[in-house]
Amino acid sequence: MRKEARYILGLGACSLWLFLAAPVSAKTVVHTDPGSATIRLAATQAEAQPVSKPAPTGWFWLSSDDNYSKYIDYQSVVTMPRRSKAGEAAYETDVQAWTKTEYSYEGAKETLTAYGLLDKIGDPGKLAYSTALLSINPQTRQVWYMEEHFHDKTGAVIWSHANDAAYRNNDAKGKEINSQAFDAAFYQAAIDRAFPGAGETARAEAKDRWYDIFTKQTPDGIRYTIAADTTTMRMEKNNLIFWSWQETKDTDGKVVDVKFLKMAMNLPEATLLVINGTHWAPQTGWQSLENELDGHYRMIPPTSDEYQMVTALRDYAKQHDTWVNRYYRLYAPKK
Repeated sequence: MRKEARYILGLGACSLWLFLAAPVSAKTVVHTDPGSATIRLAATQAEAQPVSKPAPTGWFWLSSDDNYSKYIDYQSVVTMPRRSKAGEAAYETDVQAWTKTEYSYEGAKETLTAYGLLDKIGDPGKLAYSTALLSINPQTRQVWYMEEHFHDKTGAVIWSHANDAAYRNNDAKGKEINSQAFDAAFYQAAIDRAFPGAGETARAEAKDRWYDIFTKQTPDGIRYTIAADTTTMRMEKNNLIFWSWQETKDTDGKVVDVKFLKMAMNLPEATLLVINGTHWAPQTGWQSLENELDGHYRMIPPTSDEYQMVTALRDYAKQHDTWVNRYYRLYAPKK
């Protein structure tokens, strides 16, 4: 399985306690095959008239696959402080950028289906590309789609939607960027442009992006592994926040269980909180863990097998202090 195009794998019953915590659910469309799973944009039914200002034209290619090619206009990237909901004197960083996505026939069909527009537009071949204005909070790794426009091959707009300030002010509407996010390349490119030397794209493409924090094999050959996605690592006070990919393989090396979890590890106290997550099994496909999470931290005993996670994460945070603290040292608004 590819971690960049599927959900995270899970531990077995040996560490069930890892999966008890409060969820932060998001509306997504997810494939059920863990070998090709990707999260697409949440479907929206609302329509709006095209905006008057033209979309930019200086597109820089970011990535391509069989269905999608992604671009960003670097000249459109702007950064500004934005008042947060934390109080009158509290500000967060807002990065805005225009992006473009070109579609193959299958990519257009998949997108129109996800948006609930396939019946309305009819032939997927009519959708050649889309442009979007993104609003990004780099301190929370969230993206809001403020405008989206679907175009045919002549450039004519065949569907358009715009969101207002209330949408942007709703943190629950922001889409968090992780290894499963369709928008990850846009986020990385925009942040690298806004903050020279940030290294988001380089970290996402690094061979050591996935950092092994747990390995266990039972006497009968069942293997459990957990890898932390270093692109998502960030310190919030004493907590190291990250997304993890957890796998269980049977004696034949076949993946039989997967969990994709957002975690918070309190490094000094060696306690772990599962914030959000999804579980895959061959019989059920992908399922939310929302009903299994209770929002409580769990103590990791020093004598347990799981304590290797504490040691590994403490080591990483110490050795990569600049990286894990970039959210408030580099991305926060300047006072």
